Amino acid sequence: MEDTPATPTTPLRSVDSGAPGSAVPASPAAPVDSGTPAGLAGTVPSPALGDPSAMDLDLTDYRSLLFRAAHAQRALMHPFMASIGLGTGQPKLLSYLHRFGACSQRELANYFELDPAGVSRALDALERKGFVTFEQDASDRRAKVVRLTPEGARVAQSWDAACCEEAQAMLEGFSAKERAAFANYLTRAHANLRAYSKRLTAAKEARRDA
Repeated sequence: MEDTPATPTTPLRSVDSGAPGSAVPASPAAPVDSGTPAGLAGTVPSPALGDPSAMDLDLTDYRSLLFRAAHAQRALMHPFMASIGLGTGQPKLLSYLHRFGACSQRELANYFELDPAGVSRALDALERKGFVTFEQDASDRRAKVVRLTPEGARVAQSWDAACCEEAQAMLEGFSAKERAAFANYLTRAHANLRAYSKRLTAAKEARRDA
């Protein structure tokens, strides 16, 4: 088993402070301080609430804004991810197992819309680190079930606490109604993109079969 870096005692801010320790936070992340969170400075200012004319957007601007938000999120979370011994693409797998329990590799691939082979490689790396184990599926001898180890559960809990802190920073100043609307918009955007992708695939197959 590879040596695993100690999990910081507090979420995101402990990465910069160098706080020692290996205990998982015992409670959800504390609210972030007022003001612009570190790593999120320089983002495009929001238009005044209730004044859609404050920012004249064309279609490419929407994608740019989404990319910038996602980039700021990754930049904020990456140092913490590395500090708890995780690589790119691995945290979400641990988080899913921590939330929903043991499952098949295919379930993980389907949920995150990932290539099953890529998920398999990521899980193999997590197994080498001692974060997951594989067991034979009792209902299908050809399949394997992935399960968190106690160490994997500890790291997943720490990651989830940091994600809560990050989400608090991202949504600072949003009312409950705005948060609900934001979640609804993201859900609809994802559904629209998936539906469009299916239409493109169907059109390509129709041209091939013509």
